[in-house]
Amino acid sequence: MKRHHKLLISIAACFLAAIAVFSLVRAVPQLPNWIPWQEAQLVCDGDGQPDEILLTHRQVRVLRDGATLWETGEDLAVQDVLWCDIDHDQQEELLLLCWRQGRYGPSRPFWVTQEEIDKDKEWSQHIFIYEWDGMEIHPSWMASDIGMEAHHWVFDPIQRLVITDTQGTETAWDWVSWGLSSIDLVPPEAMTLTFAALGDNLIHRPIYDDAFRNFVGSFHHLFADLQQELDQYDVTSLNQETIYVEDPAQYSDFPSFGTPIQVGHAVIDAGFDIVSGATNHALDKGLAAIDRTVALYQEAGVVCAGLQSSQDPGYRPYELYETQGIRCAVFAYTQSTNGRPLPEAAPWAVHTLQDEAQVRADLAAGQAEADLCLVYVHWGTEYAQTPDAQQQRWAQRFADWGADVVIGTHPHVVQPWTWVTGQDGHRTLVYYSLGNFISAQTQEACRQGGLAWFQVTKSEGRCAITDCGMKPLVTQEENGRYTTRLAS
Repeated sequence: MKRHHKLLISIAACFLAAIAVFSLVRAVPQLPNWIPWQEAQLVCDGDGQPDEILLTHRQVRVLRDGATLWETGEDLAVQDVLWCDIDHDQQEELLLLCWRQGRYGPSRPFWVTQEEIDKDKEWSQHIFIYEWDGMEIHPSWMASDIGMEAHHWVFDPIQRLVITDTQGTETAWDWVSWGLSSIDLVPPEAMTLTFAALGDNLIHRPIYDDAFRNFVGSFHHLFADLQQELDQYDVTSLNQETIYVEDPAQYSDFPSFGTPIQVGHAVIDAGFDIVSGATNHALDKGLAAIDRTVALYQEAGVVCAGLQSSQDPGYRPYELYETQGIRCAVFAYTQSTNGRPLPEAAPWAVHTLQDEAQVRADLAAGQAEADLCLVYVHWGTEYAQTPDAQQQRWAQRFADWGADVVIGTHPHVVQPWTWVTGQDGHRTLVYYSLGNFISAQTQEACRQGGLAWFQVTKSEGRCAITDCGMKPLVTQEENGRYTTRLAS
């Protein structure tokens, strides 16, 4: 009888335990059963990067020299992982497609005063982005519930981040200003062009004295250390700060520059496709020097924007450059001519920002004839490392009037680059200042330049900027010899 009683007690205890377990299972929401949990081993081969990134059992670990530097916590279940440059800064970021309990990531919207993290909270899908600073992983951007059921994802330099949901629908996402935003998918038949732009080719006397002393008047060494980098792009451009002259008696330095025409030969031989010439020094040697500079480039088949010969019958607001099925309208303007008036015989010789209505009409005409409007502009305050009010005002106008890319020069130091949204929602990529490509200026900031790069994709008759960034440059002087290269 006692044995029977004990058996009944055991059965009852088991039944109660089963009820408790069942209740617990019901109380703790489970992750969806459709999730394709990935396993990954990503090998990082860049300088200063981790050795590898492992995704196993829904956890990510970042390793270096065999040791775990960083790992995800128990509050995250990681579905997939990517190691890619999502924010266009030339450095890879760690991207997690992950699940956590609660709608919001670590940074919830300001209007949400509190989020309970209870064990019975629903699981939701998130994208977390982390930065690698060379030593450690730091959180950068944590999305709230992404609002879709992301089955898998892939990163592509052209398409950017492509997410496929459980229904097979693909969407593309890119880093825009701050955080991920939806962008148009690029069809497989789309055409792409890559562009590179350099800042001021500012030829001071020490630079040309060195060339005549050590290079028999050749200036090809100015571009030698960058040639391999430039050759990677479909289209390359340069801002020619100073005007060309042939007579050695006309060679001169600041404040009125006259640059040996051999510099122009080196620019051509380096393979530049576009040269912007509308600068505050364009009139330093008069109309004859402009004529010679324009003729040099025209004879070589190089687009010279912002300058026109006195032989031209009238104002031509832009030059057309077409390659690989993409037609570009290339504009160049300067905010100043250092007080020198435009020649009465050829008031179109240097294009300026003096007539706002004219600039607006120029852009409208370019949009009607080309796929892409590319604007070079000489503006801003010298040596200021942030754009001034006039630059920002003009950047907004260019965006309102449909420019696709604006490349700024003149401050002689690098300024930020960003996206500016026009009145109709059109987004314009603006590089406020690329600084100097090369100069003999001694200030450290003036020795630091930027190589702007961007990718243009044409699909279904429309062009879009599908990737962009800036690479740092540095000018070095050794024994009176000046060269510029990519900075480490």
